Amino acid sequence: MTDNYSKKFIQALENKDCETLLSIPKSDVHNHIGRGCRKQWLSEKLNHVFADPPAKFDGLMGMQNWYVNEIRDYTREHDASDLRREGCFVEAQRNHLVRFAPGFAVEDIDEFGSMEAFMDFWHAMHKKYCPEAAFEPELAFPSYGDVHKEIPLAEEYFASGFFHSIDVCCGEGYKPFDAFLPLYKIAEKNHVLKRMHVGESGTAEDVEAAVETLGLDEVHHGIHAASSTRVMKLLADRKITLNLCPTSNIMLNYENSYEDYPIKILVENGVPVTINTDDLLVFNSSIDEEYLRLYEAGTLTAKQLDEIRLWGIYGGKRQ
Repeated sequence: MTDNYSKKFIQALENKDCETLLSIPKSDVHNHIGRGCRKQWLSEKLNHVFADPPAKFDGLMGMQNWYVNEIRDYTREHDASDLRREGCFVEAQRNHLVRFAPGFAVEDIDEFGSMEAFMDFWHAMHKKYCPEAAFEPELAFPSYGDVHKEIPLAEEYFASGFFHSIDVCCGEGYKPFDAFLPLYKIAEKNHVLKRMHVGESGTAEDVEAAVETLGLDEVHHGIHAASSTRVMKLLADRKITLNLCPTSNIMLNYENSYEDYPIKILVENGVPVTINTDDLLVFNSSIDEEYLRLYEAGTLTAKQLDEIRLWGIYGGKRQ
């Protein structure tokens, strides 16, 4: 599978041509709205120098503590929380994303007072910065939350037609997968994609159980599926995409390096994958840089990376 940009993309990787990489259509379908902008852009907007992240975080809690102390609290104090979120759309424009799926939390809707006001604001951001991109907002629920209290919210918010997918995030293992079935049944009724953060800290068997229990269409992370030939075959046969975030996984100590990153194993076993940023503001690696880091490490060839780029844009539609 190729498109009119494939040759240019491959040459840009081979030549380490960052300017050209920025100009080529890509996707980013695993990122979180409040952390989806570049630190450099936010610094310029607020005339404030934010600290660089450490090379490695002490897991999710270490990352969250750093983010709160170094970025989130400052932006809240300066009434710039929406600026952080706006920067996600600015980055979609800068990196020529033709598909992007920022993840929202219920609290993001609460801040606007109504679903209508929330939708109007974000449709305006989309129209202002990247109107030609497919804007596919995701609604994420915390894995530690009270599912029963979230059911009426899920009913209202998915019925609005605004959200393209559902996610459960913020750590694995808090509840059995079937605890989330009421939310995923509501999502299915409203014809949205079913995704979940699983297989990042958890196992290949966790990925399999989540897919089978919740009927997932895609998996956020899922890197540890690479340890099981059986689970990879399941994902490949069903064309269940893993939305991978290399720099995030490495900085959170779930993987050692780009050279050892299991995307190669997954691709060679026929598992469809995309490459994404997760939290650009925290991990400081934009989508063009994610591709280049994997290429420079020799993890995948430029042609393989182009095929992943195309899968992120088109899925199986061009096959």
